[in-house]
Amino acid sequence: MIHVYDATWRDAVATFLLRQRSFAALNGQTPETFRDENLTDFEAEETVSLVFTDGDVIAVADLLKKHPVDGSLWLGLFVVEEKHHGTGLAQRLYEQLEREQMRPFQTVFRLGVLPHNERARRFWERQGYVYEKDSITARGDHVHVLKKIIS
Repeated sequence: MIHVYDATWRDAVATFLLRQRSFAALNGQTPETFRDENLTDFEAEETVSLVFTDGDVIAVADLLKKHPVDGSLWLGLFVVEEKHHGTGLAQRLYEQLEREQMRPFQTVFRLGVLPHNERARRFWERQGYVYEKDSITARGDHVHVLKKIIS
């Protein structure tokens, strides 16, 4: 089930984010820094933050539904519980996210992938995303921007 994040989810999401040690390491962060930065992002008004549950938090996502420069929807974060990697759960959750939370609002989706995160890039390419350009995030990280257009 997908829930819109609000303060009632803060503790559960904080606990979930602390467990994502591999994702934090890919971002060059400690689990605590990763948790704190993403909780701050989840509480910002510019984005819609989502919590996926099956009783426990199993994934989170953060969407910017209309980018102020390019007008597309940006998927700023999509993290699935590490113990579920390789099970197909991430693909099922992403398909639900796209169907319920993305397609009703936009036809162009973008996201950034860290250059050294080959596994993530392959995942997004399987979802129909293609390389658009290199860019630098607000945090100063180099990313590959991937784009998907829905006809």
